[in-house]
Amino acid sequence: MGKIDFLLCSTFHDPEFRLKDLIKSTLPKLNELFVKIIVCLTPYTPDEVHSLLLSEGFNSIVEPSERNIDTYRTALKTTIEYINDSEIQRIFHIDFDRLIHWINKYPEELTNILNNNINEEYLHIGRTTRAFNTHPKTQKETEIIVNEFGSKILGFEDTKDLISVCYIFSKNLGKKILKINNFTTTGFYGSWPIYFWNFARSKSYIEVEGHEWETPDRFKKEIGEIGFERWKRQFQSAEEWHKRVNVLHDCLLEMSNSAKFEFKK
Repeated sequence: MGKIDFLLCSTFHDPEFRLKDLIKSTLPKLNELFVKIIVCLTPYTPDEVHSLLLSEGFNSIVEPSERNIDTYRTALKTTIEYINDSEIQRIFHIDFDRLIHWINKYPEELTNILNNNINEEYLHIGRTTRAFNTHPKTQKETEIIVNEFGSKILGFEDTKDLISVCYIFSKNLGKKILKINNFTTTGFYGSWPIYFWNFARSKSYIEVEGHEWETPDRFKKEIGEIGFERWKRQFQSAEEWHKRVNVLHDCLLEMSNSAKFEFKK
């Protein structure tokens, strides 16, 4: 297979447009890496974001639903419509804020991955141990459960970072994923990687440093005022714990629905 062209399939939620300057700084790199850029915005993301992306030639669409799954499905469905050569085109799926952080902090790592002539139908991109450990306990202690459970379902000998929400895949796999019935709002974060891995004729797994915790990028003002450690402690509020436990619950429900469990003999 020759050179692969990548279409970016992304979602973005930024009600206060805190990442405006960072996004502007990455525009040249984004246009260099991707032949087509699709970003699906949540209904709470302001029109200014939509206008900026459109002015750069991106396909910016707004999903009216507040459900996470609807935003991701709209992004994927739209991206698939732009693929006209399944042999040389692949979908690169990642949250837009995480991609912006990756480009700003580890641009060479990302470029090397995309220039490495990916031959697999599915490439799962997880977090290195260091990158995973930059996240707060609200995420680490809930997401490790998803990763351990999903890794056992897939028969891995060690735990893979399945809930990284970053993958490269073919149009065919994308169409198969859209046929899946996702009956929770956020369970697809855990179940999609399981389906992708199971459906793919060829697949591989890598880990990257660029998937470190990107959320602090939005809170530079607050971090500057009270310091990173104090801000991080405040960030892990009861509300944030409740949110992350709900995501964990959704993931376990949908992941359980993807597999058949039997007692060992």
